[in-house]
Amino acid sequence: MKAIFGSEVFPSPVLEQIGRETGVTYIDVLRDDDLLGEPGDPEHSFLGLMQFDYVTMIEALGGDATALRNLDITDVAPDTANYPQ
Repeated sequence: MKAIFGSEVFPSPVLEQIGRETGVTYIDVLRDDDLLGEPGDPEHSFLGLMQFDYVTMIEALGGDATALRNLDITDVAPDTANYPQ
């Protein structure tokens, strides 16, 4: 195993310690509900969040995420909802 994963929202000293003791990279930037960027940015969407998480996991495990990184995640319809931040 090349990496273990946690969430940016719930830091885990236990996972950090496991990573140190086993020489495995601990990745703690995965997102589960906090969208990237600002409202209106292409990556500020569910697709942007999924792209970020999958690219992070694929690359941490030694894979090539080029195709996923290049996937167009722009909205096909304008979002007119008001999202309080």
